[in-house]
Amino acid sequence: MRKIALIFIFISSIAFADDHTIAVIDFTGEGVHTDELKLLAQQFRLELLKMDTLRVLNYDDMMETLTIYGYESSTCNSIDCGVIQSMLLDQEWMVSVHIAKIGDVYVCEGRLFDSQTGRVINVAVYDHESSIETLSDRGMHNLAEVVMSRRIPIEVHQRKNLVYIKTDPAGAKVRVGRDTLNGETPIALGRVVVESRPVILLKRGFNPYKIKSLPPDNSDIIFVKLEHQVPQIGDLAFNKPVPGGISISSADGELNFLIDEGSLVFENLDAGEYKLQSEQFIIHNDKFNIKHARTTLIKPIFRNISEIQLKSAYYKRNRDIMIASIGVGALFRTYLYFASENLYSKYGATVDDGDNRHKKIEDLDRLKPATNIVTGIMLFPIIYYHARHMQMEQWLYE
Repeated sequence: MRKIALIFIFISSIAFADDHTIAVIDFTGEGVHTDELKLLAQQFRLELLKMDTLRVLNYDDMMETLTIYGYESSTCNSIDCGVIQSMLLDQEWMVSVHIAKIGDVYVCEGRLFDSQTGRVINVAVYDHESSIETLSDRGMHNLAEVVMSRRIPIEVHQRKNLVYIKTDPAGAKVRVGRDTLNGETPIALGRVVVESRPVILLKRGFNPYKIKSLPPDNSDIIFVKLEHQVPQIGDLAFNKPVPGGISISSADGELNFLIDEGSLVFENLDAGEYKLQSEQFIIHNDKFNIKHARTTLIKPIFRNISEIQLKSAYYKRNRDIMIASIGVGALFRTYLYFASENLYSKYGATVDDGDNRHKKIEDLDRLKPATNIVTGIMLFPIIYYHARHMQMEQWLYE
C-alpha cells in the first residue's frame, strides 16, 4: 500500500508541479542504522512530493546517472562531494541530510544546493527527541518544511511544544480561553495550550474560527482560511468594449480571469486590488480596486503591441531621415562657403569680369540664410520624431 501511495504521489507531482526539480541523495548518519537512514530518506522524498511546486527525481534514475560518472552510491560526507553530485544530477536543487543520534535526541542537518552554481543556499538544523518512527513521520515533515524555507519560525521546529498558526488573511487576534493575546497571526502557541484550552481566531469582517484539535498529520502548522461574514463582492465596468485577450489578475497573482471580447462589465469580483493583463496589448490605467457592493468604472487604454512596434520603427525612420537632411544641408552650406571663397580668390582685374564674379558671390550669399533656416526648421521634426520613438520604446519596455 505504501508503494502504491508513493507511485501515485510521484505521478501527480509530474502532472501538476511547476518546473522546480530536486534530487535527494542518500542520508548519512552517526548512531543510526543504514536501513533506517534509507527509510528516512524515502519519507523525506515523500514529504517533498507533497509540496505542490516540486518534482522529485526518482531514486533509481538518480543512481543510474551517478553510476555513469563512477559513483557506487549517492552518499556524501563532505560539501565538495555534495556540490559535485548536485551538478551531475542536472536538477534545479539537491538536498543532502546528515542525522546524528546523541543520547535520545536525533540531530538532523539538511543542506540545500543550487545545482547550477554549486552553492549551498540553505542549511537547516532540526532536533528531534523521540523514537525513530516519529522522526520518520513528523520529523521528516518538519525538516522538509525548514529546508525548503516555508517561512515557519525556526523556534517551532526546535521546540516540539509549539504549534504555528497561520491565517488567510493574516492579522487575526487570538483568544485563548477568556484571554486575548497581544500578538496576531501568524503566531506560535504551546501545544499543551491548544490541546487543553479553546483557541478562537478573531478578525474584523470575518467569522470567528475555533481551533478544535491539532493537525491530524502530526505537523506543527495549523493553517486557517477565514471566511467573510458577508461576501465582499463588487462589479467592474469599462468605458468601452474590451478587446480580446484581456484578463484580470489579482495583486498577489493568485487569481486570474479572462474577459470576454467586447464586454462592458465583469461581475462578482472579490474585493481587493487588481490589474489588467495582456500579451497582445500594452494597457494604461490598468490598475483598480474592487469594493464591496459597488461597481468600479475604469477607463483603460489598450494599445496593440504590434502597432506600437510599427509606429516606433516609423518615428525612428523619419527621425533618421531628418537627421540625414540636416547633414545634407550642412554639406550644402559648406559648399556655398568654399564656392564664395573661391570666387573671391579669383576676383578679375577688369570691371566686367569683377562685376560678374561679384554678382555670383551675392547669389551664393543669398542662399546661405535660406539654407540656415531650412536646416534649423528640421530640428523640430527631429525632436518630435525622437520623442515619439522613445515613448513607443518606453511603452514596449513597460
